[in-house]
Amino acid sequence: MGRVVPSSLLVLVGVAACAAGLPPSLEWPGGDPAASLGEEPAMAGESVVAVGPADAGPEPPAGDAVPGAVAEPAAPMPGGLDADALVALTAEACYAQLDAWRVPYERVGRAPSGIEAPVRLTGPLAGVTWAIPWRATDHHDVLDCRLAAALAEWSVLLRALDVVEVRIYSFYREGSRQGVGAAARGRPSQHHYGLAVDARWFVLATGEVLDVLADWRDPGADETCDGAVDDPRAAVLLSAFCGAWEAGLFHVQLSPAHNREHANHFHLDLGGGNGGRYID
Repeated sequence: MGRVVPSSLLVLVGVAACAAGLPPSLEWPGGDPAASLGEEPAMAGESVVAVGPADAGPEPPAGDAVPGAVAEPAAPMPGGLDADALVALTAEACYAQLDAWRVPYERVGRAPSGIEAPVRLTGPLAGVTWAIPWRATDHHDVLDCRLAAALAEWSVLLRALDVVEVRIYSFYREGSRQGVGAAARGRPSQHHYGLAVDARWFVLATGEVLDVLADWRDPGADETCDGAVDDPRAAVLLSAFCGAWEAGLFHVQLSPAHNREHANHFHLDLGGGNGGRYID
């Protein structure tokens, strides 16, 4: 487990990278699998939530409550609920937290039994869309409510880096086991419980697509988040990855530095790490 870079520094690095400008296009091997992503109506835009009744009269003095108004729900705050607090939530407490943060989601009634509080995202989180860039099958788009809360917090950090969409491989994967290849015969992984995400593509507001496989660079340190990179794409990816770690949002975070099986994505999960936290 390594030391972490202060989140303020990570955000500044990422924003500076965006300001420096990115090359006009990225080549996607085999074409862009998410070219038609916008056709999905559930991912088309952020839900609009009315907060309190309209008031046609003059605005009241500052500090005076508007009669009959509904309090504005609190927004997600990075580190507001860390990984330990998130996994301790009951299903109902987690649903209430998503409601308080106005997270767009639906409960999934016929979900795999391994997922304790199954939900499906129905819109952006803090301005960031989470999407599988092909037709989702086998409940890959279903996740535990507690992971949805962690992603809501991480989305606040990602939006500060100008990220508007994250394209993933899956949340849930039936029968997923710890380990890789022939060694993947251990205990169920956190994917089996809907508590893990494998994220590969990060889309900026400019339309540029950062690909973990193509754009990640070795930060040049024994501990991933102790290093730095000069490439602007890689700087945003490193800031995104290490910002989540600094905020304490996940128990396990694996980067391409971990092994070749993770060369093309970030793995982040809740509940892994045997009760501790691990990053590589």
